[in-house]
Amino acid sequence: MRKRQRKSTRKSVRIAEPKIRVGIITEGVPELERFGVTTRVGNLLIGESFHWQQTMPAIFEGTFYRLATPQGNIHIVNELPLERYLRSVTGSEMNPNAPLEFLKAHAIISRSWAMGKILHQGKDSDEGKVDEPELLVDWMDAEDHMGFDVCSDDHCQRYQGIAQFKPGGDAAAMQRVLRAVSETRGLVLTDRHGKVVDARFSKCCGGRTEKFSTCWSERSVEYLRPLYDPYCDLTEMDADERKEFLDRTLKDYDHELADPSSWEVRVAKRDISRWVRDKFGRDLGDVTEVEIAEKNRGGHVKMLKITGTGGVLTVGKELMVRRALSESHLYSSLFTIEDAGDEIIIHGHGWGHGVGLCQIGAARMAELNYNYRDILEFYYPHTKLTKIYE
Repeated sequence: MRKRQRKSTRKSVRIAEPKIRVGIITEGVPELERFGVTTRVGNLLIGESFHWQQTMPAIFEGTFYRLATPQGNIHIVNELPLERYLRSVTGSEMNPNAPLEFLKAHAIISRSWAMGKILHQGKDSDEGKVDEPELLVDWMDAEDHMGFDVCSDDHCQRYQGIAQFKPGGDAAAMQRVLRAVSETRGLVLTDRHGKVVDARFSKCCGGRTEKFSTCWSERSVEYLRPLYDPYCDLTEMDADERKEFLDRTLKDYDHELADPSSWEVRVAKRDISRWVRDKFGRDLGDVTEVEIAEKNRGGHVKMLKITGTGGVLTVGKELMVRRALSESHLYSSLFTIEDAGDEIIIHGHGWGHGVGLCQIGAARMAELNYNYRDILEFYYPHTKLTKIYE
């Protein structure tokens, strides 16, 4: 693919570097210990409700205070300058050994997304949510938080502390993260109206990115639209080359699929009956058929129809579909279904919601010598780089 013309940087310095408030998710009551200018959280919970859920210690910068009214597993808030927050996010979302140009691109989209939350831009509407006996449509977004801007886990952006202070941390690799953040300081993506964009991203799009409304409210977002993505297709790599690429790109607990761009799982229909009953409160009896009710242009399943001896339920959107077909969450909603009697075979692609930047594809672009500007222009068309503070 020919490199695209690199976008210019719009100079629009308007504000001082803001602070961000992060709700820290812990396993039980927070275990805090102060070390000089940092704080150790002994029981940070990561991957909450996902299959990689685990508890770990982490070191954080900034100040801490307690919420007057805890929200689930969030009892404390960490407040710190945005650029220091991004040092942690960039090294938490991806392996610090990933290509530098990719880390720069990630720092910019993480900064853009966080700035949107700080400025309270783009609040998603609940319009379109439905809770009826035969139709269940729901989604979650960061606007569900109250009293802080973002949380510390995958619901928002991964925020797992200062990597070089973690046991076994790679200080040299972390320097790459610090460089990626410092060399893009103050840079965000803005749309054609000068508004900071809602820079969504996912682990692996499976070859096709998806539009915003597949996962969240029914609104059109110009720069979050279906795109063919040849870069996240790893099938042409041999097994050793693919493993080496994933090892240096993903966090260790993310590297569970030999090829996240393509996978297959078998699911018993009796398990689907149980999951629908336990998670959604719908007793369908014995599930007899699972059908794709609606797909969007990117190929991701938006609505799923489940038929049982005791009734029918159509469920959406994307995350609800993934929850209906797994003990925790299916890898993605980019799949086809094959009926195999007492079970279904799901032929899937990708990992995550598939909207916006594909982390695997972007890392691959950087390895092919595309720079961060090229990466951002590919995944977020109709946007510009804008420097909002020095």
